[in-house]
Amino acid sequence: MRIQIVLFVSLLSFSTVFAQSIPLLQQNNKPLVTKESLKKRRNLLEWHQIAGLTTLALWLATNLEGDKASETLYRKSDQYAQGLLLANPQYATNDPIYLVALGSLNRHSIAADYFLLKDPTNNAGLYLALKANEEWETKHSAAMHKNLAMATFSMYAITASLAFFSPSKIESETEDDGPRIYSPIFAHKAMIPIHLASMLLLPGLGARIEKEGPRAAHQMEQVGWTGFGAMSIALLVITF
Repeated sequence: MRIQIVLFVSLLSFSTVFAQSIPLLQQNNKPLVTKESLKKRRNLLEWHQIAGLTTLALWLATNLEGDKASETLYRKSDQYAQGLLLANPQYATNDPIYLVALGSLNRHSIAADYFLLKDPTNNAGLYLALKANEEWETKHSAAMHKNLAMATFSMYAITASLAFFSPSKIESETEDDGPRIYSPIFAHKAMIPIHLASMLLLPGLGARIEKEGPRAAHQMEQVGWTGFGAMSIALLVITF
């Protein structure tokens, strides 16, 4: 938790520096501003805002689907172990835990461990085989989450491209006196490193869930909601 707090503070500090540096970077090589370029800029930024809202909606749907999938994670070893328990009904004799082990699969299922404890000598080999390549699965539709994630990433790239390729604005002479401490555009730009870093980290975290299970899923939830929050702020400050 301490590492996450330090990372967040560092990223927020970088965001502030990043937002302050953007105007300075743009001043080094200003293109010629024309009436046509200003019209194009306004058009692209309007589409940038629409695409941003669409991205935010998709990101929210992706996070909600991811949370549902995370809540239904289970070990595949427990799934296979339940089949082995059904093949050994004698284990149920005077043992109510047998029915617990055959209960609904979730991250707390005990089927594999119970199978081992019922007969450690004879079942150890099968137990080790089940655990050799332990994988996690979800009962919720992982395909829906994956498709939403791909749509979110694609729309995010389109949103960023619309802003990146928009022509430069006319700089006011009053801005030469120095950057203001706060402005909606400043806050909008300050959120970029946070939601960009989140977007880039999410695929890697998702790939780890199969082997690491709830731990990777929890980290993915944290990163996903942090990125969603940063992008929400970025849109709110320039929309309202």
